[in-house]
Amino acid sequence: MSNKINLKAIIVDDSVQARRLLRLMLKDLAPQVEIVGEAETADDGHQLIRSINPNVIFLDIEMPGKTGLQLAEMLTNNKFEGKIIFTTAYDTYAIKAFRLSALDYLLKPIQEEELTEAINKLSKELEKSNEFSKLEALKRNLLNEENNVLCVPTQGGYEYVPLMDIYCIEADGSYVRIICKTQKDKFVAKNLKYFEKALEHSSMFARPHRSYLINMDEVVSYSKSERGILLLSNGMKVPVSRERKQIIQEFFG
Repeated sequence: MSNKINLKAIIVDDSVQARRLLRLMLKDLAPQVEIVGEAETADDGHQLIRSINPNVIFLDIEMPGKTGLQLAEMLTNNKFEGKIIFTTAYDTYAIKAFRLSALDYLLKPIQEEELTEAINKLSKELEKSNEFSKLEALKRNLLNEENNVLCVPTQGGYEYVPLMDIYCIEADGSYVRIICKTQKDKFVAKNLKYFEKALEHSSMFARPHRSYLINMDEVVSYSKSERGILLLSNGMKVPVSRERKQIIQEFFG
């Protein structure tokens, strides 16, 4: 993206100080983003968004009255086509839910490098934004401490897949293949590292090999012969690399 002002943004946050700090950071780090309005409640933010139709909304989650999540749901139901970046002081449990749901967030206090990364992603995300599916996944994950839904980017947008429905995620060239129990396999134009990061706080998943991320609940047996082989409940055999052998053995005590 160039430094030309080409993105309209609004900030919805009940904290004057938080809005001021974010506005100053954006001015310094992202001059291509023009702050065209601010609001301190979800209702005021909704009116402002309808009148301005911004490209991006920096949206606080915890606010008096309606929450940021409630406002986001209203916007997606009304087919808002811009991008929502949540700003939150939530704990690790909720951050896990955001990662699994593929929603962008900035953890307060906002760090310069994280804000820059979020802005750099904006252009690509705006081209295929589908916040509705991601928000649905987030709501399900926030209601369940196990964070049991993974939001998967697809060619047409996003869809969510229950973690318990996944046997494994396998690297396949420049794609990954998500092998599921009840759904068709999904081919996703992301690398395995993307999903490893999304699932890094999940006790269900481990990476026994550079080409595989597996659901450990689906492991039937572990053979230590040669480099090691994991047998999954669907009959699939997954190799265990030498450098990851100790990590896998820890799962079996």
